[in-house]
Amino acid sequence: MQAVSSSALADLIARAERADPALDAALTALAPSVGGNVAPLRAALVPLAHAQAALVQANADIGLVADELRRYQKFAAPGKPSLQIVQLRKQQATVKQAALIARQNFAQATHAFLRDGGLTAPARRLPTDFATAWLGKVAAAVAAE
Repeated sequence: MQAVSSSALADLIARAERADPALDAALTALAPSVGGNVAPLRAALVPLAHAQAALVQANADIGLVADELRRYQKFAAPGKPSLQIVQLRKQQATVKQAALIARQNFAQATHAFLRDGGLTAPARRLPTDFATAWLGKVAAAVAAE
């Protein structure tokens, strides 16, 4: 599932924190089960959007470090690796660990969002995929208004 962009998430967080009427209208349209009371859903949306933003950033960092490591390893002499490559491998391990933590935090935020927001994920669908798609729908609906 394609994640929402960092700028769209930042806009969504800002709108949720200031209780934007356009966001409330989008939440009411996408979650009719809340019955017009979008305050708990909006409050649960902020930590989910923060966790998604951290996950997007962590995945981008993994790509950057991997590209840099490939660039240096491409022209490396055989034998003992250079100091630069060793440092990049350490950085890659650190970034991967941060991504694992961000993924776990997103899963926890997803479950809290579904519980606190009164939503249920469809059967045979991962809650994290549902939350990612739902955030994308909300961001698209808010951007269209």
